[in-house]
Amino acid sequence: MAEPTEPPAPAVTPALQHEELAATFTNDSAMMIAFERALETKRGADALFQDPFAEAMAGPKGAMLSDLFGGGSAHFGLPDWPNFHKTWTAVRTRFIDDQIQKYAGSGLQQLVNLGAGMDTRAYRLEAYKAFPNGCFDVDMASVNREKRIIFEEVLQNPAPKCKLATIDLDFLGERRLQQELAEAGFAAEKPSLFVAEGLIMYLGPEGKFKLISDVSAVAAPGSVWVLQFLDPSEGPAAETPQAKHGLTEDEARKALTENGWRDLTFWKFGEEGLNFDRFPLDKFKPCAGFSFAVAVKA
Repeated sequence: MAEPTEPPAPAVTPALQHEELAATFTNDSAMMIAFERALETKRGADALFQDPFAEAMAGPKGAMLSDLFGGGSAHFGLPDWPNFHKTWTAVRTRFIDDQIQKYAGSGLQQLVNLGAGMDTRAYRLEAYKAFPNGCFDVDMASVNREKRIIFEEVLQNPAPKCKLATIDLDFLGERRLQQELAEAGFAAEKPSLFVAEGLIMYLGPEGKFKLISDVSAVAAPGSVWVLQFLDPSEGPAAETPQAKHGLTEDEARKALTENGWRDLTFWKFGEEGLNFDRFPLDKFKPCAGFSFAVAVKA
């Protein structure tokens, strides 16, 4: 699955059931996120991060999809804020960047980017040099192929900051993450940093728990997981049929704990640590629809 972040529609998109149906959506969604990262980069000194590769990754559809998705702000309890998703992309990108910076050099040996999409952190963050066994970007073959073409033909093959393996995987398929990582040189006995950005909310009622199980099976003690999820328990999204495809904080806490994770910390978009002075707290309360959890494997 790509970096299948929030789809270009004012309703939470139903889970993607297999790669054939997901390919077009996930490619386009990844372009939307790249476009929004490029917008943030162009803010210059005020930007929360710099991603010099994002504009090339955005493709021709990124801007259109971003504007279209902005029309769904009321669905997330953020009415009359058309730029809410552009802001969310900037905030979540910086949040993950900071988490990677925090844990780099702490003894974690490798980084696994689940649903990597058009993400370019392995090329822009110096912190990646601190992972001696490198980085593993995991996504659908269709997304990885398009990303590779852009790097080769448009960006002229820049060098990543560490050893980088790209893994083709349908997260809803029969083949397990454990198998694919092992074949790519992942050291299962060593603690790792796992990042899942804009992925779990698109795996369906069963797939979301399969992801937690699959990651838990390959996470050595001391591993850290940075997990973005959509909590539909608050606001208008709670009343939609698609709410079952989200993951409430209680569900996340229970599933992670049962799979051996501890020291769980949660954030909602707008709370301290997940706003960077970009969320209008004078107009809205923090939004659970855009949440993060960070956990440590026992």
